[in-house]
Amino acid sequence: MTLESRFIGCIRIQPALNDAECDFLLDVLDSDGTLRGTPTGRGDQDVPFARLAWEPCPEGCCLQWNPSLEDPKWMVESLRFVVDHLLRPGAKGEGHPRLAGFTFDHRASGVVVGRGLGDRTTRLLTAEANEVTGAVVPTPCEEVSATHQPARSHGGRFDNVIEFRPRRA
Repeated sequence: MTLESRFIGCIRIQPALNDAECDFLLDVLDSDGTLRGTPTGRGDQDVPFARLAWEPCPEGCCLQWNPSLEDPKWMVESLRFVVDHLLRPGAKGEGHPRLAGFTFDHRASGVVVGRGLGDRTTRLLTAEANEVTGAVVPTPCEEVSATHQPARSHGGRFDNVIEFRPRRA
């Protein structure tokens, strides 16, 4: 059984990103460099050694995860980087000459859930007023997911079994 990559949801950005902010994010996406190679990531050991996979929409009002660009295990850390270094008021990038067109007045809120290609782990990311958290969604144990047996009803019979005549004592 092959598991396909599928992510739903987005992170809303209010107010929407301006052209300079969108262009910077798209340049980082296209560079195939890691977040540690960005102007605010250089020399910062707290910055994840991951590529950016959060793509802004054309209007700049939301970010979507692109699982073909990076392993989904980096969703939370990379969004925290974007928020803490580039978006929020008081972000680390404020005053940096390469980020002159940034407004640093954004709020990120939303939910993204999904799993990467061939990955059995489903990840959940939530952002609320620039606070980013993540979790792994529990999966059923191997025996339950492998057998796919219908639930049993009372008396030990399966719910999909019809009894035509009562059993004799």
